Amino acid sequence: SIGLGLWVRAGAAWLLRPRRLLTSSQLAAMGGSVRAVGSVTETPRSAGPSFVDGVGSKAVAPPAAEATQDHSWWPSLLLFLASGVAWVASIPLLMITLGGSMQPLVGWPLGLGLAVGMFSVLVQVDQRIATGVVFVVSFTCAAVTGSKWTFGAAVAATGLTALNGITRLCPGCPELLEFQCQRYARYHRLSQLRGALHTVQPGRSFFACHPHGVLSVGWISNVVWNRRFHHVAGRCFYLIDKTLRNKGLLARLFCDAYEGPHGGLRDNSQNTMKQLMAKGESVCMIPGAYQEATCFTYGKDRVALNKRRGFVKYCLRHGYRLHPVYTFGESDTYYTVGGFESFRLWLNQWGIPTVVFWGLSWCPMLPRRNVELLTFLGEPLELPKIEEPTSEQVDEWHGKYVEALRGLFDQHKAEAGRPDAFLEIL
Repeated sequence: SIGLGLWVRAGAAWLLRPRRLLTSSQLAAMGGSVRAVGSVTETPRSAGPSFVDGVGSKAVAPPAAEATQDHSWWPSLLLFLASGVAWVASIPLLMITLGGSMQPLVGWPLGLGLAVGMFSVLVQVDQRIATGVVFVVSFTCAAVTGSKWTFGAAVAATGLTALNGITRLCPGCPELLEFQCQRYARYHRLSQLRGALHTVQPGRSFFACHPHGVLSVGWISNVVWNRRFHHVAGRCFYLIDKTLRNKGLLARLFCDAYEGPHGGLRDNSQNTMKQLMAKGESVCMIPGAYQEATCFTYGKDRVALNKRRGFVKYCLRHGYRLHPVYTFGESDTYYTVGGFESFRLWLNQWGIPTVVFWGLSWCPMLPRRNVELLTFLGEPLELPKIEEPTSEQVDEWHGKYVEALRGLFDQHKAEAGRPDAFLEIL
């Protein structure tokens, strides 16, 4: 884990090395304009950094005679590719290696089916028990078959399961964080955070973000790895699926390296939410989770919210301010294949993502690039503090939240270039 942390830090430092600078004469030849990238607007000013658009857009004042030239797209591409592999491949890789250790005895279809079944059960138990079970099953199969390939699969499956038991894989990496904040937003044609940022108060704020999409591209680019949001929200903890956060080995590298004064990435279990909110920490999550990903359809604005009331209940218990957040363009990032929705939703309950998707034609894992991702943050609902809210009180405030989310959507859909869009709430 130390080696991985050093490797990540060195790579980020190299990618953040100083670029060639333009002189004032070169800028004049280019028309004297400096482009706006992501959520940070670079423009010559006589004064230092300030807030210029009424919603907390940070203006960066470069020296009058020079500005940074950086038009390359490939670092953003590589970052999204690495992120996609980390978020998508961690759990399937474990199931493939485990299924591969059993396939000489039962065949690939049954081997993978057994691996999925085992994962669904073992993900709920202590990691030491899970490691022991995987070790016994995989190495028993390898011993029976005597195959070197099966033995290798058994070693990989046991190793991946054991590594998931390590509390922390690597330390926080500020260099990688800065690189991600710069580069995620530069992947798409436009990626910006807008809305009522001036209404945000540090502490006791809950940011409910929609929609999940396939890989939550808007949430990643405009919220979690966005310096503008960090500045406005202050210390905040971003909650993701507990299976992915705690059992996805590759994803955990990104999560652990993210830690810092701005907050961190945590799992969305009840215990974690209780602990954070009892301390008054600000929290940000996507309530729709895997259910929204499963129901994702290209070009349609959908959120899974009708049965998602738990986050409202926690906000009532601790008297939080509840902000609706919506990203336009998330529905255009991927194409998906539908069917077997009930079965896929059932698998979601066990922490197993079930989405068949593709983005770019030459690399399906990467999201479509020619997309505008505009994330709007709404004004907060001020929830009262009720230690034990009744079902009626939860339903009442959940209804108010749904109205606030729909109001946010309708208010900004024209600005996002979708005047005829309709928000479907499932």
